Amino acid sequence: MYLETEKTGCRSLDEKLGGFRRGEIILLLGPPLSGKKMFSRRFIAEGLRSGEGCVVCCANSTADEERRRLEEAYGGSVSEFIEEGRLVFIDLFSATMGLTLEEGMGVKTIPSLSDLASYNVALREVLAGMQRKELRIRLSFDSLSTLLMYNPPQTVSRFLHILFGRLRSMKVTSLFLLEEAHDTNIISMIMGFCDSVLWIKTEDSKTLVKLESEDRRLDWTPCE
Repeated sequence: MYLETEKTGCRSLDEKLGGFRRGEIILLLGPPLSGKKMFSRRFIAEGLRSGEGCVVCCANSTADEERRRLEEAYGGSVSEFIEEGRLVFIDLFSATMGLTLEEGMGVKTIPSLSDLASYNVALREVLAGMQRKELRIRLSFDSLSTLLMYNPPQTVSRFLHILFGRLRSMKVTSLFLLEEAHDTNIISMIMGFCDSVLWIKTEDSKTLVKLESEDRRLDWTPCE
């Protein structure tokens, strides 16, 4: 189904599998402090280097904070990508926490983590704008665990079913972060919606990843 691949920013994963397949939904699953956030930022930074459009959905931090962290992963300013319309942050965090953050260039704000309808509207606008520029698109969402804190599992399930269908139809390569601490039924439900699952962990100060999908498999390997 997916013929093209996208570099992930993890050299061993890219060399052994060619990266993620374009348009697939990847669940990034691991314990706290296992490197999920850093992996997602490297994934977005690689997209910027490749000339793609990138959407960063922030449920655990403000758009400003995530931009600073992304610049660390990228190794420089990302202002030019924002000005070009190639990088947009969708901030679900600030308003939920009662923080004041006005929308500006490259930033869409959502009233709360429970307002999934507003998120859908904002995402459609962002993706449509990037499609008009004929960009290949990648997206990161940090994290589904936070979404589950503010919404019932059934609501999240319906939301993801519709969202993932839209992302696949538009060939948006998408990375969704999730903590391992959830009930196994919830994790299994989300895994069932995804095309691939990428496990991540830290051992002896090294970050290791493992990938599984219906037709591809990679055992634990250092993520360099």
